[in-house]
Amino acid sequence: MRINMNAKRLAVVTSFGLILAAGQGAYAGRGGSPQAIQQAISANSVDAIQAELERAEFLVCAACVDLVTPLVDHPDARVRQVAAWWLARRAVSRQVQTAMITRLSQPDSTAALNAADVLGELHTVSSIAPLGAALSNPIFSGAARAEMAKALGTIGRPAGTPFLTAALSDGEPQVRAASVVALRTIRGNRDGSVAVALVGDSDAGVRAEAVTTLGMFKYAAAASALTTALASDPSVDVRKKAAWALGEIGAPSSVAGGTLQTAAASDPSPLVRSLSKAALTKLSQ
Repeated sequence: MRINMNAKRLAVVTSFGLILAAGQGAYAGRGGSPQAIQQAISANSVDAIQAELERAEFLVCAACVDLVTPLVDHPDARVRQVAAWWLARRAVSRQVQTAMITRLSQPDSTAALNAADVLGELHTVSSIAPLGAALSNPIFSGAARAEMAKALGTIGRPAGTPFLTAALSDGEPQVRAASVVALRTIRGNRDGSVAVALVGDSDAGVRAEAVTTLGMFKYAAAASALTTALASDPSVDVRKKAAWALGEIGAPSSVAGGTLQTAAASDPSPLVRSLSKAALTKLSQ
């Protein structure tokens, strides 16, 4: 999840002088007022808005809905997410969801990107199909569609898997990368097979996320692909993650041992050398 609002306990001195430090203010979820929310919004302080909405989690305030709803289009994603989190706890959550889904059928990438952020935070299963359809719609920018993939991952339900898997072959690298990351957060998903082909992707960011996925899923069948990545990928980030992943999957020493020894001794990156040495201790026979 992008933001765990219930777990956070922020101590923030806002620009308008409200002290929320322990012992002088209320914990998150307790307190808050329309005036404090309005002041935070007027100050346009991301930290202050987050802190005040968290304080006002259980505040009964119909007027506050009108204050918070426009924040779903705030330029900062953190504000959009905390606004969605707050609205999800109100009777208007269904109307907000409907409005955001409607945006996914309109040719405005910025509005659709913001809508995806909100829908992810609302965590409603009924948002999966429209998000999945929009994810494959080329009318939207790569950035917007990447956000749709992230939203499906945030919702985390298996129904999002087919949409994310299809997006792994998208023409935009940021969409492919966001989709493989999102697949890691789908409940019960441990199928690393879909990420193997991406280890050879043309984009280093996509390759790095694919390798990370294989390591996290401990997908043993990827040993050969990971060994090749460690031996020849031009990206230090990819090579170090490949070394780590080979250790995580317990790759056979007959497959990865020689390459890890070479990397441990002579890779130009000290991080790759260090991770290769560590991975050597985890190989299977």
